[in-house]
Amino acid sequence: MRIGSNYDKIEWKVFNLNLLEPIGFFGDLIIAGFCFYFAYKILKMNTKVLFFYYWRWFFITFGVSMIVGSFGHLLYNYTGAFGKWFGWLGSLITSIFLEMAFISIYPNTKIKKFLYVISYVKLALMFIIELLILSFADIDKNQALGLIVPSINFFIGIGFCAGYLGYYYQKTISENFKFFWIGVLVLVPATALQLLKINPHQYFDRNDLSHLILILSLILFYQGLKKLPKIDFAKSLD
Repeated sequence: MRIGSNYDKIEWKVFNLNLLEPIGFFGDLIIAGFCFYFAYKILKMNTKVLFFYYWRWFFITFGVSMIVGSFGHLLYNYTGAFGKWFGWLGSLITSIFLEMAFISIYPNTKIKKFLYVISYVKLALMFIIELLILSFADIDKNQALGLIVPSINFFIGIGFCAGYLGYYYQKTISENFKFFWIGVLVLVPATALQLLKINPHQYFDRNDLSHLILILSLILFYQGLKKLPKIDFAKSLD
């Protein structure tokens, strides 16, 4: 185990290609598979409620972002940090759908409109800041710089919406909203793993362990969604 430092990246030679991080690559693809499966299951719920519509797009865009990100890791020897740009920028778009889902069922129309504006303004600012960092910072030497904005954006959005609003809706709409804020709490250890660089093993590092935690969180989100279709959202629809 290593704490505070990373193991050397695993190399993988296939068809004369010098690839990197095969375990992380397949981990990203597995997460994408879960996302697309959940999106399909939500579609089969046959509900026109915006809450589920936004969740479906959250899973779709998250899955696409994971696929793009997986190749950014795998082909790093050829694309450098530039290959990871699209995954980082895509994660900003993914977050907006999760935020829109929870805002869409807020009971107060004026506050709902205000939250929509705040969410869109935050997205625009984060997108601009991320582009500036990617354009002017030396991302090849310090890739953590490219992750800062997407991470802050994600945890602000998921913390307030799935966390705070999830707890609020548990009290006001349905007990089953508890799955959302519990799903947020599950992600906390993953954050600690990344910040402290806790790597259990070279072939199962902090990113791989974080993948398992993220999958558990996504499963909890889907469990919450699966238990909600019979709930009457009529009073909170746009």
